[in-house]
Formats: sequence, structure tokens, C-alpha cells
Amino acid sequence: MNAELEKLVEAGKLTSKAAEKLDSLKPDTFCLHKSWGFGRVADWNLLLNQVLIDFTGKKGHAMQLEYAAENLTVIPAEHFLARKATDLAGTKKLAKEDPAALVRNILESLEGQATAQQISDWILDSSKKDGADPDPGRGRFAGG
Repeated sequence: MNAELEKLVEAGKLTSKAAEKLDSLKPDTFCLHKSWGFGRVADWNLLLNQVLIDFTGKKGHAMQLEYAAENLTVIPAEHFLARKATDLAGTKKLAKEDPAALVRNILESLEGQATAQQISDWILDSSKKDGADPDPGRGRFAGG
């Protein structure tokens, strides 16, 4: 565990459970919040007891350490949203060349609990550029 987090636990400013969770929420880690959605940990400011998260549409959002530990879910690099954030061009290419693999990745990311609408929303959103309609013909996979 991070030495600074250990100091906060020893000082009674953070629970050990929260510190363990925060240790997995290091800067550049992708995460999900129930209300704000997908984000990336931008920075820790342990002096101010804060984690800064860059959410889609809300950059630099400050969260108290304990709240962040309780309410953020770490998502792995192979999660669809993380892949889309780090390699949008590759995601678009996958949608065009192997849409079944793209859908498999979305299903895996949602632990097999995805509706057709959720899959469609994620696929179409992955191909949006500057708010333009990704598929004016509708009904096709993005980029295909």
C-alpha cells in the first residue's frame, strides 16, 4: 500500500478498507461512478483529503478520499470504456472489421448483463465525433 495512505490510516484520517480501495485508484486508473459515469483518476491531493477525477463532461472533479473509496469502481484496461478512451481509432476499426469481437468486449465489460440498447448505445457512442451522428443510415454498426 502507498506509504502516504498508510500514514493517513495510522493518523485515523482514513479507514484501512478505504486506503486499500484507494490504493487501486491511483492516477491514470479508470473508474465508474453510479451518477457521473466513466472517469479517470487525474490526481491525488492527500493534503486536502481529495482525489481528482476526470469524468466525461466533468474534468477535475474533486472527491473526498473516503467517498471516492466507497463510490468508485475500478475498471480494468481491457474494459470497453477504458479501451475506447485509450484507443478510439482501434475501437472504431474493431467495430468495422470484427463487430462480434466488439460486442463480446462490451458484454464482458458489463459482466454479461447488457441489453441490446446498451450495446447499441456504446457502439454508436464510440464512433461519435464532435457530436455528429455516427450513423445517419441507422441500424448499422458504427464505422461499417
